[in-house]
Amino acid sequence: MIGLLLANALFFAIGAGLLPLFRIATDRATLVERLPLAYPVGVAATGIVAAHLALIDVPLGLVELVVLAAVVLFFGLRRARRAGASNRLLLAEPRWSRIVGAGALAVSLVLLAHAWATYEIRPLLEWDGWAIWGTRSRALYEFGGATGPVFTSDVYLPLQHPLLLPSLDAIDFRAMGTYDPTLVHVQLALLAFGFLLGFVSLLRDRVPFALVGASALAVLSAEPVLKQLSTGLADIPLAFFVALGLLGAGRWLASGERWALVAGTLFLGAATLTKSEGLFFALAALLALAPFAWSRRRELGVAAGAVIAVVLPWRLFVSLRDLPLVEYRFRDAVSPAYLSDHSDRVSPAVRGLGGELLSGDWGLLVPLFLVAVAAAVLARRYALAGFAVLWTALAFCGLVLVYWISAIPVDLALVWSGDRTIVTVVVGAAALAPLLAGAAWTAPLRKSRIRSRGLETREDP
Repeated sequence: MIGLLLANALFFAIGAGLLPLFRIATDRATLVERLPLAYPVGVAATGIVAAHLALIDVPLGLVELVVLAAVVLFFGLRRARRAGASNRLLLAEPRWSRIVGAGALAVSLVLLAHAWATYEIRPLLEWDGWAIWGTRSRALYEFGGATGPVFTSDVYLPLQHPLLLPSLDAIDFRAMGTYDPTLVHVQLALLAFGFLLGFVSLLRDRVPFALVGASALAVLSAEPVLKQLSTGLADIPLAFFVALGLLGAGRWLASGERWALVAGTLFLGAATLTKSEGLFFALAALLALAPFAWSRRRELGVAAGAVIAVVLPWRLFVSLRDLPLVEYRFRDAVSPAYLSDHSDRVSPAVRGLGGELLSGDWGLLVPLFLVAVAAAVLARRYALAGFAVLWTALAFCGLVLVYWISAIPVDLALVWSGDRTIVTVVVGAAALAPLLAGAAWTAPLRKSRIRSRGLETREDP
């Protein structure tokens, strides 16, 4: 356990150094304010680096992490300016909002503490958990890279899933000095904690605290989230990365803060290396931004290029080694002939995924998203509302496309994975709900301040 915790402390240190290097925090005061974001940033960045190094058989262990953290921290703290006043936006919110938000976050922490206690004694039971993800994690730990038969032979199908999550697990095994498929579940609880830190950090100074805390609690308390996370599969980690990426992108769209787009791009890049479907969700986010941020297309283009650069080594690895992929191939998604021949799969995929989306298992997440969109529209925050609705529609269509091009019988595929693949759509949309509601909350205050200064009003982008 000590080795695993030390590895995660080093993830935090790496993230703390990356905040100034990525210009997420440009001075010491801002660095302190955004320091909670350091852990999820460090996990995402380290996971990306480790996944890429695994492709060339270079393992990342505790010694390498210490060196990496020291170097990144040194250059990061040097880049952070000593001077600089806080530019945090202080929202005018009542005291009860802060109390409710703090209470909701406290309950969220209690949930995560219970998850931690359960995960650290829970064996790896699920078939996909040990046969796919656990096997890949152990192979990276035992052999140091992804060029062996576990990653290239059809004996170990499916092979299409990228390596970020197994690479993080392998780092933990090296830090602990042994393969422990039970204790490594604690890493999953820490990923949930990282999601909570990133969620609060990206929203706190733009959204009333009651909305921040209540939304975080709604996501973490939804029945499938912590339950599915305990299985060791990649669906919930994927949802966490996509949700944080959407928050960064949405905040940039609403405020123009470039650091938010940088953070969002990093998380979307991590999503593409967490599971194959992550590429669809990341592309959906970038496409959903385009109509509403066309005047800032240069920044958006750089973000799109960065996401592609993150996933490209893995796609080249798959292509150059001609890995046997039995579930689906991305090239079939752009083949009119293939799509036409398998068009009978679309209707059952839409019905099956739609049923999972509207399942009562998600509690208030779907209604909260719909109410938040309506509130944003009524407050004339059309761009932000449009981005949220368009991403949700594109993400859902992307999942339908996955089942459309899959080689597995569609009814069987939906039974096997429908309840898991829909997680990212629901969690991603729910994560945008407080940003939408917060924009509606602050819009009247902003307009009244502008009028009091004798200036003309205009809608934010």
